Amino acid sequence: GKLNPTRMSITTKTGEEIPVTLSASIIEVNEKEIGSVGVFTDMREILQMRKDLEAAHLQLVQSEKIASVGRMAAGVAHEINNPLSGVLMYAELLVESFNEDPDTLRDIQEIIDQTLRCKRIVSELLEFSRQTVGKVSSFPISELVTKCLNVLVNQSAFQDIEVSTDFQPHMPRMVGDMGQLQQVFANLFINAADAMEGEGRLRITARYDDEKGQFTIWVADTGPGIPENLRDKIFDIFFTTKPVGKGTGLGLSITENIIKLHGGQIKID
Repeated sequence: GKLNPTRMSITTKTGEEIPVTLSASIIEVNEKEIGSVGVFTDMREILQMRKDLEAAHLQLVQSEKIASVGRMAAGVAHEINNPLSGVLMYAELLVESFNEDPDTLRDIQEIIDQTLRCKRIVSELLEFSRQTVGKVSSFPISELVTKCLNVLVNQSAFQDIEVSTDFQPHMPRMVGDMGQLQQVFANLFINAADAMEGEGRLRITARYDDEKGQFTIWVADTGPGIPENLRDKIFDIFFTTKPVGKGTGLGLSITENIIKLHGGQIKID
């Protein structure tokens, strides 16, 4: 004679589906069934709370993972840097000894190039392990983006890329480490140029929400986009779709880390 709480959904007149639980029982008078009573409980708030708790837990796990990887990266980077400096110094001494032998010089130059690449990866690992915002100042977003673009637009990868900016007028100044944030946008712009293979449109849009006290900045390109099955991996450390030797898989990890240090978040569409 009773229906235990059962999950289902009901549809409103407007077509909205609402998750509910239904409990019901039969009403009897003098052992005769005269009707039934049912209670519907709206589950939207409870389900949202569960979802928020799960998201907060995942964020905490991710933060702890990033912190532990950062600590490990810093230790590894320091240990690797010294022997790399030795390799580089001795390789440069060999250049002087083999000035008359172009074949050997080419081999030595390859040693130097690969060592410099290793040193660059090490410096990026140290950047990834940074857990604080550096030198804080206030500046207009337009100045931040323009400085990044001025450095990049003269490079060959940007020669056939049309760049457009759309900044909301009279936005307040942003507060943060301008050097770190320049690195963020440089990473995003370079990724866009790579995705478009040097030809297309790069669009940067910035808005400010007075009520939330929040800046929103979009970086969009006309490249092919990121396949859906890779979207949850692109911020993972060392994950890259670029060919060997071109990408280290650290750019977007560093970008996400810097944005989180500034109290922000980065999303992909």
